[in-house]
Amino acid sequence: MLNTDIANRHVKKMHLTLVISSLACGGAERALTLLAEGFINNGHNVSVVTLATKEDDFYKVPDGVRKLELGIIRNSHTVVDAIKNNIYRLWVLRKTIESLQPDVVISFLYPTNILILLALIGSKYPVIVSEQNNPAFDTQKFWHKMRHLVYPYAAKVVSVSKGIDIYFDWLPKTKRAVIYNPLQTIQIQPSEFTLPPGANPTKKWVIAMGRLVYQKGFDILLPAFKNIADKHPDWQLLICGEGELRSELETLRDSLGLGKQVLFPGVISNPIALFQHSKLFVFSSRWEGLGVVLLEAMASALPVISTDCPSGPREIVRDEINGILVPNQDIIALATAMDNLMSNQEKRHRLAANAAEVTEFFSLKKIVKLWEELVGDLVTEKSR
Repeated sequence: MLNTDIANRHVKKMHLTLVISSLACGGAERALTLLAEGFINNGHNVSVVTLATKEDDFYKVPDGVRKLELGIIRNSHTVVDAIKNNIYRLWVLRKTIESLQPDVVISFLYPTNILILLALIGSKYPVIVSEQNNPAFDTQKFWHKMRHLVYPYAAKVVSVSKGIDIYFDWLPKTKRAVIYNPLQTIQIQPSEFTLPPGANPTKKWVIAMGRLVYQKGFDILLPAFKNIADKHPDWQLLICGEGELRSELETLRDSLGLGKQVLFPGVISNPIALFQHSKLFVFSSRWEGLGVVLLEAMASALPVISTDCPSGPREIVRDEINGILVPNQDIIALATAMDNLMSNQEKRHRLAANAAEVTEFFSLKKIVKLWEELVGDLVTEKSR
């Protein structure tokens, strides 16, 4: 699945600057902090730059990583304000990178990617941009145009799945790479955790997790669970996360009569511990980048059901071997798969035993080696 031939390759120590809007709760933010940890552990000089202030952070950078919070995120009320604010952001970003003097800049999430590329046009700093979601599902034409205009200036466009990389077929192959997001180390022994509000410890838990937005398909998961809830009164569904659709999803839950069986406990500070006390994980997204939370559930030896959405899950889940894939946005298929596993403890155990194989394929050590190879090649090319 991953190129492992570089494990013993000598890697020159480098100064890497990682840039992102904030370290709020999200998959890209988690990936950045894990990569920073891997780089610093391998002896590289690592700095993390956020456009927001630390008040917006959910994750912390590892010890030894320098962090700069620029505080340049602000609302623009008019077109003139937007132009002024963006010019100011570009100026601050360029001055910040020049002060750090990195060998390579790695940027995460497309709005920040576009800003940093514009800020560093004509500079000596190679920029790698990381695409964490599938741009094919971006409904704003502006961002598609900006990618086409600006991404050719990137030294490399790194997609976190092969499905995302397909979108960039308009870029030369030499400009593109696929490197999966890393998986955090999972402790084998279940750790202690605080019981989510309303969760009944005597019941079995189905877990779903992610931002409460349209992309994550929780409006598909709820009616699917409704179809089988009466058959499984000893189960509860916990949908963990926050987002703009919370009130709508709660209203949908209540209208389906699932008030006692479905909970919205918010963001969970220790999701791994929750996984290790649960019986089943369901991933209902309409589309994805990769789906790191799916990886974490599998690494926690939790049986999983996932929609076969573009992109990511098919690159993680081997259907009927280490998890279950169901057709995308198919309520009946999702309900049937949930009913099947909730009724079959033996199958849950078999899938869970195989699910943990992802810990090897997506390990931080392996992913960091791939990044080191990519960055090392750019640094060598730059020095010629």
